[in-house]
Amino acid sequence: MVDVGRHPNIELLTMSEVVEVKGYVGSFEVTLRKHPKYVTEDCTFCGECLERCNVFTEDDFNENRALRKAIYTPFLQSVPRQYVIDDKVCIHFSEEACQKCVEDCKKHAIDFSQVVEEETVHVGAIIGATGIRPYDPTGLYGYGDSRFPDVITSMELERMMSPEGPTKGEVVRPSTGQTPGSVAFIQCVGSRSEKEGQLSYCSKLCCPNTVKNTLLLKERFPELEIFVFHNGIRTSGNRQEKIFLEARRERVVFVNSFPEITQGHALTFSDPMLDHDRLMKKQFDLVVLAVGVVPTAVELSGFLSVPLGKRGFVKEDNQLSPTSTPTKGVYFAGAVGSPADIKQCIEQAGSAAMQVSKHFHRDTAELSPVIAKVNIEECTGCGKCSKQCLFGAIRIEDKVASITEAVCRGCGNCVNSCEFDAISISNYAEKQMKAQLRAALHQPEEKIIVFACHWCSYAGADFAGTSRLQYSTNARIIKTMCSCGVTVDLIKYAFALGAPKVIVSGCHPGDCHYLDNNMFTKKRVTKLKEGLMSKGINPERLMLEWVSASEGQRFVEVVQKMEQLRVDEDEIEMTKMIFSETSKRKSRKRVRK
Repeated sequence: MVDVGRHPNIELLTMSEVVEVKGYVGSFEVTLRKHPKYVTEDCTFCGECLERCNVFTEDDFNENRALRKAIYTPFLQSVPRQYVIDDKVCIHFSEEACQKCVEDCKKHAIDFSQVVEEETVHVGAIIGATGIRPYDPTGLYGYGDSRFPDVITSMELERMMSPEGPTKGEVVRPSTGQTPGSVAFIQCVGSRSEKEGQLSYCSKLCCPNTVKNTLLLKERFPELEIFVFHNGIRTSGNRQEKIFLEARRERVVFVNSFPEITQGHALTFSDPMLDHDRLMKKQFDLVVLAVGVVPTAVELSGFLSVPLGKRGFVKEDNQLSPTSTPTKGVYFAGAVGSPADIKQCIEQAGSAAMQVSKHFHRDTAELSPVIAKVNIEECTGCGKCSKQCLFGAIRIEDKVASITEAVCRGCGNCVNSCEFDAISISNYAEKQMKAQLRAALHQPEEKIIVFACHWCSYAGADFAGTSRLQYSTNARIIKTMCSCGVTVDLIKYAFALGAPKVIVSGCHPGDCHYLDNNMFTKKRVTKLKEGLMSKGINPERLMLEWVSASEGQRFVEVVQKMEQLRVDEDEIEMTKMIFSETSKRKSRKRVRK
């Protein structure tokens, strides 16, 4: 951190928060709100003001297990090296108007006239690294209950074991201040649980952190009795497994059981290694809850227009670029994307830095040629496309849709939302797709039209081919950038040309290259299948399937399954007639417009 603070090309803006982000790759406008420190850069960190201040409050850095003064440093290694005044605690901002620190500061570094300021900075790329926060277990296992003062969290134990912590590195029972004779660790507190308010995922850090702490405790107190109650210890990598085995050699007892805390800090549990039905009860002096980690990316997602996964972490663009987001020029590093240890955070930071560095090697950004185009003569400025776009690439200006090319991903979802055919995708225009359909259905007998997305399904079909997997020769593949780009009109057009069967395939839910656009596909296809049924057409003739790039065999199975479906010629002719009339009516409607 010191090296970062001294680097000539790095500007540190502490006590600042992001208010708004506008623009696109190479031209972002970031609005920052700078909160006053009330201490200027003239501060030499002499400490005289700290000695004079007599106002105390709870220290959140030490998990509220210690007190700090109104003038303080956030933590010992904080950069820059200067004090900060907490205006919510300092009595200068009350009626008393204290001036003691001002009077004692020889460098005149105290400035109570500072106010909140806003500043707009222009940057070419952004890296989000807002980290995580510990899960709050209040109410679980008796934590927060005054009956159990010696139940603490893993974060509180970390601060307690630190030489700069509230107990100066001494591990003590909060109730008595004495060294404990026995310690119990309870794993997966708030993690790996489907209960409301808890985390369904593994937080990844808890097990290695607990094993590390047991070894540190054993090093200080060899006779200390330590039990670890777990739901399956998870250690990955050679180093973590090594320290786990070392902890077992040091007589740390690992019990695969979830205990209950009762009066007097006694834990009731069963040991499946001995007798699963037999309940045991053991008294412990100190109980440590290994809490999970909670993402803090909600605000980051709103500012940067980056999507979040189902668990609240930032969603990566694709697995081949784990620090990129679907928004060009925006990257992330560390646990903002998923639970990660220090080593992984450093690796991701290096990866994100390399991603950003490529923008400094050229004066212009290279954009994809597959982007949306607006026909301003047809556009009515209704705004439906703008609401449909998950990337924020479309805005309405002067009652006409306008595309920000640097933001557009060319998925085609906006094409489906436009009722006036005013939007098209370069190289994947509707007339081009229809031309492919006409060629594929020149002799429509037994043909299977397969709309396959570029990133997953088409790659899955390609993998099936390179793997020499055999499937029906009647399949005709039409590539799209995303399954959401397959419009309802295209499917109807295929049926109008005599297609007996149509398959729409895309990425699996949660793996879509364009956020959750494949969920729009599911909604449209489901609605169209209902429409087919209402017209007396077998809805099984239209199939929606998810196929990933590695699932060549699954692609074959999908095609073979559709191949087995038998369709009468009379039904095909009826379908052609129904959808041919529909296309004619729509064409006449557009002419009238």
